[in-house]
Amino acid sequence: MKIRIMKSVLSEAVKSVQNVVPSKVNVTVLQNVLFSAKGNELRLTTTDVEMSICTTVECEVLEEGSSTLPVKLLAPSISRMNEGKIEVETDENDVANITSGSTNFKISGISSKLFPTLPSVDETNVYEMESQTLKEMLRKTYYAAAQDDSRRTLKGIMIEFNNQKMTVVAADGRRLALVEKEMEVSAGMERQIVLPAKTVQELMRLINGNEKAKIYVQDTQICIEIGKVKIYSKLMEEKFPNFTQVIPTNNNEIVVVDRQMLLDSIERVSVMTMDETHSVKMVFDSNVLTVMSVVSDVGSAKDEVPIKYIGEKIEISFNPNYLMEPLKAIDDDEVRIELKDGHSPAVIKCAIPFLYVLMPLRIS
Repeated sequence: MKIRIMKSVLSEAVKSVQNVVPSKVNVTVLQNVLFSAKGNELRLTTTDVEMSICTTVECEVLEEGSSTLPVKLLAPSISRMNEGKIEVETDENDVANITSGSTNFKISGISSKLFPTLPSVDETNVYEMESQTLKEMLRKTYYAAAQDDSRRTLKGIMIEFNNQKMTVVAADGRRLALVEKEMEVSAGMERQIVLPAKTVQELMRLINGNEKAKIYVQDTQICIEIGKVKIYSKLMEEKFPNFTQVIPTNNNEIVVVDRQMLLDSIERVSVMTMDETHSVKMVFDSNVLTVMSVVSDVGSAKDEVPIKYIGEKIEISFNPNYLMEPLKAIDDDEVRIELKDGHSPAVIKCAIPFLYVLMPLRIS
């Protein structure tokens, strides 16, 4: 294989695929990036078996072929070369000579024959949407997914295509984030899938432009195409719980509050919390919300926020981090908080089809 390519183009291509490379593996080739040169294009692919990323860039192909090179040496080598054209040539032993001007790196690679084959996904049926819309839907929900293995069912992010809309949900047993978007869903394409958290994080990292996102799903695999980049991922086998059962339907006490003012208040008061008492108490009264925290033998904090509320006085405690995360994820000026009492889950809503359910803390 022999190619000539601009340093900036190759460097960006390597950056787009390198995150999926595992740091420790038993199969050495998984730490490499697959180079495939054909026609006037170079295709770069990385995989950890569960997820694969490939991207295609234009280049001058002097000799078609393929090889794999270690990312941990390749990426810094390219980044330190001068701007301009780079020549990459591999021999029959998969040793690569990377040259630019007077600079030369020689890197030992591994045969492309040992690199895993990308999964095949039927591209007949496709869900299409703006990639930025997909990114925003994931950004507004992914933080609520479970982090520990004991809740493996909830470690992924659920995506449902049904009733002419796309629904994204994440939950961890103490909270739930949900966002919806109208979408044309053809007959026979209704389905529910669960994406691994790592795949979601990579998607959010890779989406920067305004390209269309094409989503292909087949059995236990998904392929998401964004411009010149494709992400292949295994879907989680665990079935996502029925999330509609945990959404309260009788929270009749309605509070409207400025989102940024509420976020600032919680951030201030949460300074006076400790790991064993990581909670803030919120007192909703006539047109005023008092946010407070008390740590025995240490100190206390209190702040007031103007609100629109004329109902019964309600005192309720929450984990401040679980309150701040949705407030940071949404962009509306005002949010609506729906309450029942001081012991039942609260619901946060905004102007878009978004809701966040949060269980209160039991404070003795």
